[in-house]
Amino acid sequence: MTVRCSLGHENPDGSAFCDECGEPLSGAAPVDAAAAPQAAPPVAAPQAGTEICPSCGAVNPAGEAFCSNCGSMLGAPAAVASAPAPAVSTAAPAASVATAVPAVLTARLIVEADNQEFDLSGKDTIVIGREDAVSNIFPDVDLTPHGGEEGGVSRLHARIFVDNGQYMLEDENSTNFTFLNRQKLAAKTPTPLHDDDEIRLGRVLLRFKEA
Repeated sequence: MTVRCSLGHENPDGSAFCDECGEPLSGAAPVDAAAAPQAAPPVAAPQAGTEICPSCGAVNPAGEAFCSNCGSMLGAPAAVASAPAPAVSTAAPAASVATAVPAVLTARLIVEADNQEFDLSGKDTIVIGREDAVSNIFPDVDLTPHGGEEGGVSRLHARIFVDNGQYMLEDENSTNFTFLNRQKLAAKTPTPLHDDDEIRLGRVLLRFKEA
């Protein structure tokens, strides 16, 4: 004996809901799963040609759309909680640490007799003396055209160099000595230079200017 729903679908006798559309069938009290929940039987592997209801555990023929026991939809995939997407950091990359670049020192050496200037800027060591091609001596500041020979300037008379951001003056064992602000310097003894200092090599007078 079969039971038909209002749409004419045939269902086995005793079915509470239509297997095709899920409509409660007349003559059978619909089961209120929420009010009177039935303990679901242990889940077993369904036999071939059957489908287990995910709500009440009843066995239904394979291919049915709704459970004949409770009317729940069959074949509906269980909801899978989607994992939250990993947070994407929008923080700007840390700024690279700026490397301190020491300022380039600038200075000039001026010959008092003729105002000839020698630029010392950007140089770590400046040799002062007289050029001598035979001895292969070519100083950075050649005083030969500026009275160096008659003024007693040695070929390698003195040098100016930078030490920890400070210009220094050193006599290079010259014959006629090096004077800073009229004070004779001991050979190979570096002495700090300052703006407008007077330097005398032998009898040649120079002026140190920081610019």
